[in-house]
Amino acid sequence: MRKTSLLLIVGLIALLSFSMVQAQDYSGMTIVVATQTGPSISGPIKDHAPEWEAMTGATVQVQEFAFGELYEKMLAAFETGSNDFDMLVFPADWAGDFMAPGYFEPIPQAVLDSLDPADIVPLYANRITAWGDTIYALPYDGDSHMLYYRKDLINPESPYAADFEAEYGYPLDEPQTWSQYYDIATFFNGREVETAGEMAPIYGVAEAQRRDAQSYWVFLSHAASYGKIPGNPCFFFSCDESFTPQVNNPGWVAALDDYIKSRDLGSPEQIQWDVAQTRVTFPAGCCAMNIDWGDVGPISYNPNASVIIGNTGFAVLPAADHYWNYETGEWVEEVNRAPFIAFGGWVIAVAKDSDVKEAALDFAAFMASPEMVKLLVVTPDTGVNPARYSQFEDVQAWVDAGFDQAGAEDYLDAVLNTINDPNAVLDLRIKGSAEYLQALDFEVSRALANEVSAQEALDNVAAAWNEISDRLGRAEQLAQYKAAVGYEG
Repeated sequence: MRKTSLLLIVGLIALLSFSMVQAQDYSGMTIVVATQTGPSISGPIKDHAPEWEAMTGATVQVQEFAFGELYEKMLAAFETGSNDFDMLVFPADWAGDFMAPGYFEPIPQAVLDSLDPADIVPLYANRITAWGDTIYALPYDGDSHMLYYRKDLINPESPYAADFEAEYGYPLDEPQTWSQYYDIATFFNGREVETAGEMAPIYGVAEAQRRDAQSYWVFLSHAASYGKIPGNPCFFFSCDESFTPQVNNPGWVAALDDYIKSRDLGSPEQIQWDVAQTRVTFPAGCCAMNIDWGDVGPISYNPNASVIIGNTGFAVLPAADHYWNYETGEWVEEVNRAPFIAFGGWVIAVAKDSDVKEAALDFAAFMASPEMVKLLVVTPDTGVNPARYSQFEDVQAWVDAGFDQAGAEDYLDAVLNTINDPNAVLDLRIKGSAEYLQALDFEVSRALANEVSAQEALDNVAAAWNEISDRLGRAEQLAQYKAAVGYEG
């Protein structure tokens, strides 16, 4: 029996014990759950709903929507009062549109206490509120972007190390800066290397670039270190009264030029790839490096999906060789590492207008329980990444799931070093965040298609962001942004 199968059995036994203690009778009730199309995030809900149904007598109906239309579907249900959904699993960054208006039922303290809140990493615990004391959601997932690379190829003892150093003048190793990242990508792109015992050419990178598919977060991972000022948490906008978008400053433009460069160092189809395609390509050994959420860690050790088991390197995103200081209006010639807390995690909430709130809250607590998410983080393709201290501390759980000891420790260290970095960039979490990012997504896709230059694309985004801010109320948007990033100036 494989270790993964054993872990699943042990996890299910623990879940059954946990649920039987709290099981109540909700016979005849139907819980309608809204979330994104699976397998990530919605997959575990569909997989584990039958266990909860058997214990409570209720029925769970999962309605899935493509990510590009998820926000509109949820917001329309709230604004029209259609009462379409009882439980919603959604990005924490939509708090300004969903939590602040009071669309969710506040989480009773007793329910939160039953889920061991002290175990939740503060970064993610802060995302279950709307910048106040009222808890509106339960944590389900912790998200941030990181770097994956083939460490069988990228290391000082690699068969390719001598050729690389001869060409670039420094040792071949885990890239520390974006310039090193692109040197390595260029060196390996189209190069024939050994993968799973066979020689074949590979691509330099795998980066999601398709519009309406969460790809703009990969661009933002490039932008973070070019545009984040150390000591200043305000990255997307200035935090003075002007609330000026920074999206078109020289740092962001340099990052978009890099992202366009990535287009030509990956598969010719990469411009149409979402993260699902990159999560197939990298574990298949078809590229040297990949930027993604924590999901790729378990996938890279899944024998049904990966040919590079034990050969994946895990790292914090590269640093920029220099960064743009928008306060002084000049480049600072210092290396600047600024990991990006992309997305901020999926959370679970119950609609205030639900007719089955008690049952929906019970199912939400079942899915967000420490036992459940501990099982899900080590299981490939769930979309659930570490957000609790216990998930980092129990290295053995990762080993039991198929990781080797060194790989588990390297993976968890990379995630922790990302979310603990004092210069990390927090994602946009204010009213209209989805609208701001849709405008960015549209213009970035135009730049990738060579319809406009990087500067033109981002100038268009800045104009759109100013219009959104004026319409929603610039002063209110500024106040929310300051609260979201912890700005105290």
